[in-house]
Amino acid sequence: MSPIIVKLRDSAGICMAVNVLAMACLLMMLPNLGDAAISCSTVTNDIGGCATYLVNGGSPSGACCSGVKSLYGSTVSSRADRITACNCIKSLASNFGSSLKSSSVSGLPKACGVNLGYTISLSTNCASIP
Repeated sequence: MSPIIVKLRDSAGICMAVNVLAMACLLMMLPNLGDAAISCSTVTNDIGGCATYLVNGGSPSGACCSGVKSLYGSTVSSRADRITACNCIKSLASNFGSSLKSSSVSGLPKACGVNLGYTISLSTNCASIP
């Protein structure tokens, strides 16, 4: 076989491998519509500004309420996202231990003007969220 044909065959093989790899990357980037799209890092970023309120009570800051509203907007149309967010919140709450005010946790959405339609508490069964 001439070196030119071998070179072309190798180039075609490399192009095919690159195309397959590119398609695999694109497929991995597509969301699985049955799974939650929200991550715990998103939840943490959204409600991270609420730590002072959750420990000390009083009134939540503007940044806290902005994050609560953002989180609500991210989860309003997906039950899977609401369940994931609930589990993330409960996991975050466990890091605070006894310093966390349970009344602040359950009252946070209302204090920020958000009506969830269900209650979030330290004892919420996240799987039961509608």
